[in-house]
Amino acid sequence: MRLRAAQQHSGFRWAAQLVVCALAVSVACQPEAPRPPNVVVIVLDTLRPDHLGTYGYGLPTSPNLDAWAAGAAVFENAQSAAPWTAPSLVSLFTSLYPSVHNVTEYGAPGQLNERVTTLAEVLKARGYATAAFTEGGYASARLGLDQGIAHYVDAEAHTALDARPLEAKRGRLRRNLDATLNWIDARDGERPFFLFLQTYETHTPYCAPQEHVQRFAPEWDEAAEHAELARVLARWKASREIDAAGLELLISHREHCAPGNDIDATGLDERLREHAVAALDPQRLARWRAWYDAEVHYADAELARLLERLEAADLRDNTLVVVTSDHGEEFGEHGRFGHGGALHDETLRVVLALRGPGVAPRRVGELVRTVDVMPTLLELLGLDQGAPPLQGRSLVPLLRGRSLRAEPAFSHALAQRGNEDRLWSVREGAWRLVWDAQTQSARLYDLASDPGETRNVANEHASVCERLLALLNAQREQDAVFEQRVSGPVQAGAAPDARALEALGYTSTGERGGGAPRSKL
Repeated sequence: MRLRAAQQHSGFRWAAQLVVCALAVSVACQPEAPRPPNVVVIVLDTLRPDHLGTYGYGLPTSPNLDAWAAGAAVFENAQSAAPWTAPSLVSLFTSLYPSVHNVTEYGAPGQLNERVTTLAEVLKARGYATAAFTEGGYASARLGLDQGIAHYVDAEAHTALDARPLEAKRGRLRRNLDATLNWIDARDGERPFFLFLQTYETHTPYCAPQEHVQRFAPEWDEAAEHAELARVLARWKASREIDAAGLELLISHREHCAPGNDIDATGLDERLREHAVAALDPQRLARWRAWYDAEVHYADAELARLLERLEAADLRDNTLVVVTSDHGEEFGEHGRFGHGGALHDETLRVVLALRGPGVAPRRVGELVRTVDVMPTLLELLGLDQGAPPLQGRSLVPLLRGRSLRAEPAFSHALAQRGNEDRLWSVREGAWRLVWDAQTQSARLYDLASDPGETRNVANEHASVCERLLALLNAQREQDAVFEQRVSGPVQAGAAPDARALEALGYTSTGERGGGAPRSKL
């Protein structure tokens, strides 16, 4: 009996060993779970879609981005949450509207409340390596954009602030791209990564190298014009004398190299009136457009290195890449130049294209929002379950060629230029309503018949106004609930360095905007 029991015990042990071995072999034979895709978000500040070939522009500004976009899903009608950088970027990475995250005050936006969860924080918690390379200013870590970012580089910290804006800006994108590419190559290849790259290259001051400018303004001679500009400034300093040609040169170069910031501008406004120099002269606007196109071409040429690296064998099939812009730019539309204080398509329509695994090339014409980017990426990564509360929605159905119920887009200009413009916008289909909280008045535009938004048709379409105002009021109520639930007031934080902002083309009077020449040229 003892022998038979021992034999049975030995048999059981042998059988158990076989089961363990079989399980080990089975596990060993199972394919490894695929590593989650990398995520790269590239933001080109102030880039208008209608100045890119892939959006139908007739000039050759963007050959590299156009070639890249041929393999991407391109959203033709993406709307930003704000017409200036700080609130727009925070909305992009939190899927919250500006009146919820509250990073809205021009000059000193404050720091994002730590209760808010960013895209980088979600990914870092899932094991992603995270890095950001920005050009500072209103893309600074000081705003709270570094939440979840292990390696955050502000290029402004490495720029000599005593340099003229022209010298301070030139080469910044190239240096930032060098640092970005070095980080990609030096990273731990076993971990997925999240990368955020931001550039002000298409933001004023427009100072692309001359070979890029001459593609769009063949007569441009930077050295000769700067020599003449120096003579104009010297004459003004010595005698307070300046003629119409000199004023025109000063104003024109204001958006190129910001001349005259170190001189006493007292009396220049009177000279402008005396010589009848128009604030938005068509020829000057044409020159600024040519300089802007040159900036787009220069940025496109520099970005080619990064786009090529992302198409290398080790990244191509496992990296989701988003190319977008934070807002657009006005070139005389609605009597303004710049951005920040108006809510129209020239500042709110942005570039948005997505390329990567599981994303087929297609054109998407439906109205979408930048607050939709975060939920879209989370669904593509399989991380949408348990995501923080978001105000956007996933666009994955549109990426799959399916329909998605239309939703309005909201945009806020809440604290622009000393808080004098508290504007709200709702876009539904071809309708845009702009609500001015100061004057308690609404302007309505029909973009189907009036794409330039030049005719206020509120009186002719009172019922449309009522419906859109109801949508806006409902959204503001939802914003209040979201603020209590996931956000709160901004934290006190150091404002971006004023001299660094000036080097990036910002002024003490507010974000780029307004139709009148500034006294401080």
